Amino acid sequence: MQYPNYQLARFIDRPNRFIAHCRLIETGEVVTVHVKNTGRTTILQPNVTTALVESHNPTRKTKYDLVAAKKYDQFWINIDSQAPNKLVKAGLRDNRIQLPEIDQITQVTPEVTFLDSRLDFSGIGDEQKKFFLEVKGVTLENAGIAAFPDAPTTRGLKHVKTLQKALDKGYLSYLLFTIQMEKIKAVTIDRDIFEPLAIEISKAQRRGVHVLAYDCRVTPDSLILNHPVPFDLTQPFISDGLPSSIQTRTQEYKR
Repeated sequence: MQYPNYQLARFIDRPNRFIAHCRLIETGEVVTVHVKNTGRTTILQPNVTTALVESHNPTRKTKYDLVAAKKYDQFWINIDSQAPNKLVKAGLRDNRIQLPEIDQITQVTPEVTFLDSRLDFSGIGDEQKKFFLEVKGVTLENAGIAAFPDAPTTRGLKHVKTLQKALDKGYLSYLLFTIQMEKIKAVTIDRDIFEPLAIEISKAQRRGVHVLAYDCRVTPDSLILNHPVPFDLTQPFISDGLPSSIQTRTQEYKR
């Protein structure tokens, strides 16, 4: 996917989870921007290079969306929380994403309700195999290891439980992590942030839920689905120690 009308800026601060202040590199103007990720991503630190996408909607309160940031001035991480579903939707429809037990995907439907949950996708594969798939975007990284989540997620825990219930109804079930960066060796669950999710995913895998991961090629103005990456619950994840850029009084986010 491409982002038109992008500008580079230096991050200043993030008063709350919805907005941030950045200084445009080209003009030096300080602008208030919408952050397209309400989680506690640690990459947004003072003076970090960011990518802003300009909106021409006159009714908006903010002129720009913050969609990516350059970690340590070395590599880009996309933090647009809406982007993973768009990439996966296209990847499923053109069969670029390979689902175990399915050779050919013939139908994809986004945003479906199953029991008491809303899952990202349902679909049909060859031999009329029906499936559900839930997508999770990943923006945490340290030393080539990516991790999810960036905050406790009761919603994510519920999705994993629902995928197991789908198995009982005869569906194939998939949990797919979209890693919004490149050159990742493995992805895991950050147990320090939310160990119940790791426990539930382990249970789901034993029952037959397939857990997949893909990384992405990221530039300031693009995000492209790249290659499969191993998902490994046994892989330790050590936080890089960066403090959250959101004020400590902000409550933990339930996503």
